[in-house]
Amino acid sequence: MARRHAQSKPMINLNTAVGTIFATNRSDGDRRHMTCRIGTPLNGNAMQTTTAQTVYDYWSRVRGGRDVPDRRDIEPADLRHFLPDLFILEQANDPGALFRLAGTRVCTLFGRELRTTSFPGLFAPDVRTQISRICANILAQRTPAALKASAYGRAAQPTAIEILLLPMTSQSAHADRIFGALCPVGPVQPLDVPFRYMTIDTVGVIDHEQQNAFLQARPPIPMPRSSMAVSRHDFGQVVRRVLHLRVFDGGR
Repeated sequence: MARRHAQSKPMINLNTAVGTIFATNRSDGDRRHMTCRIGTPLNGNAMQTTTAQTVYDYWSRVRGGRDVPDRRDIEPADLRHFLPDLFILEQANDPGALFRLAGTRVCTLFGRELRTTSFPGLFAPDVRTQISRICANILAQRTPAALKASAYGRAAQPTAIEILLLPMTSQSAHADRIFGALCPVGPVQPLDVPFRYMTIDTVGVIDHEQQNAFLQARPPIPMPRSSMAVSRHDFGQVVRRVLHLRVFDGGR
């Protein structure tokens, strides 16, 4: 959904905001449309797509009585209908989180193979540090999160994206993997992709220790507006900026 250019949001100190929300919450696809399974928020949960809800429920089930599951607990066959939308990130010092695996639809949306590439690199340059910090907090606090993002490609308006990030262990008890899903909230036409970059709209942490589903989802925190976030009427300006072209409108 496009943002209204006239509205202004209060600036948020990201170091405080991201740290606070984590601390608080711790006590084969159709290529014609390339969309995830759409659903309404279930049981008060913040997740919008059925894909994200199903993957979260599976993650919760396989972890059993532990706070996070292990990579070996994930059976791809159990999620075969959702594999194109899934990915696994591994912790890295620089640039913060790397794709270890990426589903075919995720790669198609961005027009390239994502394995071994930077997850923050999918975002606008001025929000990549935020994304790295969010991933680090998910692993350090062993707490899942759901992001609402806007993806900018060839369409005149950005595409609403839901990103689910779930911590896992691999070689030891230390959480060093993120199991995730990336889902467009609505249909995406082939001519709209590949996406050039995403911006963050909100970050919501899921308190999976709560038994009550309504208490699991905290109100998402809005993120500071990226300089690359645009509305319909100024889309042409950002295309000029992204492509580094000097264009003269009008005249013969």
